[in-house]
Amino acid sequence: MKTRNKQDKEMLDRAPIDAEGSSGEQSIEEIMEQYQSQLLRYATRVLNNAEAAQDVVQDAFVRLYRNWRKVLARGVPIQGWLYRTTHNAAVDYIRKESRLRDLHDRQSDYSELCQPDDEAQKELDSRHALVLQNLGALSAKEREVLVLRLEQGMSYKEIAEVIRRSEGYVGSLIHSATKKMGQRLRRAGVVS
Repeated sequence: MKTRNKQDKEMLDRAPIDAEGSSGEQSIEEIMEQYQSQLLRYATRVLNNAEAAQDVVQDAFVRLYRNWRKVLARGVPIQGWLYRTTHNAAVDYIRKESRLRDLHDRQSDYSELCQPDDEAQKELDSRHALVLQNLGALSAKEREVLVLRLEQGMSYKEIAEVIRRSEGYVGSLIHSATKKMGQRLRRAGVVS
């Protein structure tokens, strides 16, 4: 298993640990050699993903290095601690992946809901063309702020910075433009 970087490996190699109360000192590297394959098999079974298992086991060894004095002070057997830490890291990985998968699924569902069928798309295109046609009836400033707000999604403050006017002025222009557009689109039968 690869360590995250050369500096981590050097720190791990230098850390003496009295493993499970044995009389001699055991380095992190020796502990890694002793438990790495067991933990990798365990994590691979839990995650069903060999690459993720390597990351999880590596994380367990890094945590051991960072917490070895606490682990030894509590008299916790290193093997048990490593398995518990590997388990916890695997569960964290599964939760993270699950959240990402759920987010992706929700985004996919939303995208599918937002995709109109051919008939609905034609209707939207027709309405969009009418809106753009009627947009031309607005003053240049009203058109500008409406496009910045609706098409670019800018806030009043951002629009004010772009056109170098106050936010109040921007709000007034947007109100006036939407009122005019609403009246024209109602007359054209686009909105009710």
